[in-house]
Amino acid sequence: MKTKISTLIIPVLFVGLLTGCAATSADKVTITEQDAGKTITLKTGDTLIVSLEGNMTTGFSWIPATQTPVLLEQVGEVAVTPVSNAIGAPGKILLQFKATEKGQTNLHLDYKRSWEQGVAPAKTFDVTVVVK
Repeated sequence: MKTKISTLIIPVLFVGLLTGCAATSADKVTITEQDAGKTITLKTGDTLIVSLEGNMTTGFSWIPATQTPVLLEQVGEVAVTPVSNAIGAPGKILLQFKATEKGQTNLHLDYKRSWEQGVAPAKTFDVTVVVK
């Protein structure tokens, strides 16, 4: 009886280990203002987290431009981590993108108010993204 149980448990544990390895193959890469102008390399399935200074209480937010080609898909909601609990405090604005296709693209973000038309952005952020 002990031999039969171990014969069943060992293959199940082995499959569980393989599944665990596959689930952790995607990475999360975080970039900030210091990475502007750089080339960022990702693997398909990786998540790119862009953390930039901002203050959404003023109506400004980081808005991604259309990519050509489209290799990154924005996922989740924009998150804000204020520097303090004070009303109107600035902080970090976090955007997440999932690498969906192989290739190279420019990720361009404008810091602006979405309702203002014909107004230049207050700031811009650009990186080249290579997905392998």
